[in-house]
Amino acid sequence: MSAKPAPWTVESSRIAYSDRFLRHRMDRCVTERGNLLDPYHVIEFNDWCMVVALTQSGDLVLVEEYRHAAGEIVQGLPSGTVEPGEDPAVAMPRELLEETGYEGGAWFTLPSYWSNPATADNTCYAYLAVGVSPTGSQKLDDGETIAVVTADPAETLREILSGDRKAHGLHIANLLLAREVARSELADHPAAAKLIGN
Repeated sequence: MSAKPAPWTVESSRIAYSDRFLRHRMDRCVTERGNLLDPYHVIEFNDWCMVVALTQSGDLVLVEEYRHAAGEIVQGLPSGTVEPGEDPAVAMPRELLEETGYEGGAWFTLPSYWSNPATADNTCYAYLAVGVSPTGSQKLDDGETIAVVTADPAETLREILSGDRKAHGLHIANLLLAREVARSELADHPAAAKLIGN
């Protein structure tokens, strides 16, 4: 009979690298089966937040920017980093306004989840904002050049699920979560109709 999974014993840890974006931790671990893993690499990130933001007409607000690890211009959801000690429900509206100039609307909290529990320690906080409006101007970081575009959310999901559009995996999860919440809680909301689809 196979052993049941159990938390590993961490005998020691050291930080191999640290800056304002991440910490690279190296753990010496002993598994539940007595196997030594040394080093086991963990990336410590701040928590992340992202939002499926729908305009008053039900269009999806997307950001288009260069993503260096992929080496491509990528279209995705407004998203950002939760500062230490910050409430994600405060961080996300701020990030939406800074990246897109949109704000307001009715906000719904979606289920949170790990970004990658094997090698990263952070949580992703997800939101649905219905009825946002362009009221301000962008306030971009030094590494950001963002074009704001709007799209039909149902068509965007169709393109992703058919393989015609490559997208960030966490953003796909948020879109699907938002669609399910909209179907169960916002069936009569006109701004959610396009996301709900047929």
